[in-house]
Amino acid sequence: MKAKTFLKLTAAAAAMTGAACAAAGNYFVENFLSRKGIERLTHKTMLSEEEHSLLTESPAKEEGLEFFRSVVYKDVFTFNSHSECLHAIYYEAEKPSNIFVITCHGYTGSPEADSVFTGHYYRMGFNVLAPYLRAHGKSEHKYCSMGWLERLDIVDWINYIVERHPGCKIILHGCSMGSATVMMTTGEALPSNVVCAVADCGYTSVWDEYSVQIGDTLGLPETPFLQLANLAAKIKIGFDFKEASALKQVRKSKTPTLFIHGDRDDFVPLWMNYPLYKNAACEKERLIVSNAPHAASAIVAPELYWSTVERFIKKYI
Repeated sequence: MKAKTFLKLTAAAAAMTGAACAAAGNYFVENFLSRKGIERLTHKTMLSEEEHSLLTESPAKEEGLEFFRSVVYKDVFTFNSHSECLHAIYYEAEKPSNIFVITCHGYTGSPEADSVFTGHYYRMGFNVLAPYLRAHGKSEHKYCSMGWLERLDIVDWINYIVERHPGCKIILHGCSMGSATVMMTTGEALPSNVVCAVADCGYTSVWDEYSVQIGDTLGLPETPFLQLANLAAKIKIGFDFKEASALKQVRKSKTPTLFIHGDRDDFVPLWMNYPLYKNAACEKERLIVSNAPHAASAIVAPELYWSTVERFIKKYI
């Protein structure tokens, strides 16, 4: 009788432990990867007060927002391989151009938040397509996968452009999660129309990035919380934090890539830039911007940033 009681108590304890683990993983997915969680986070900042002020109050940011408010764009839609609707905004160049730039925004971001980039490319005379990534804007899908499944959506957007403009040349540009998305995309089999990419402050893998953020930003122990979150993401979203690797993808890349990072970035640490650059199998260049925190290189040093970007992309267009 005592043995049976012990076994029952052990089973109950195991069930309670399992339920607690599942709840912990589910908490992470629902609060940080679901559409509802992301929408809540867009009204907060995960950056320092100084970094947030720099990204929201600088002259470059104001110029970008003025561009977004004043220049007419079109809402465009396509469907991915799972018949999910993808949404982007499209700026057609003032004069006919066969050059298209696809810009990829960061986590909790939007094309409006990326108007520093879209505005500059538009002023260069290029067509600009700015997609809303999964679980952002009107693009369907309940969950974000931090660039991994989004890379396939960007391939769909590339095909969308090529089908309508067969002789086009396409540049990919991403910042933060958008940068990881771009790098992950370049590891796919892309049409020759994709001529180069700009990857600004992207992470090596989702696992590596969350290893930093779970402790530094959320104040939670990496073990076992990261493992539990990864298991929940596998079950609910269908992706693995370690498999979601920009590092593995750039090893397969044939797309010339400019890797950019700020040396004061503690959100996506600078050290991640080095293995990405070193392992990239493509033609490549690197720019490290002094005194630039996360996602702020184009704001801290706009002349250096854009002169480097323009010189790089002009080699391929």
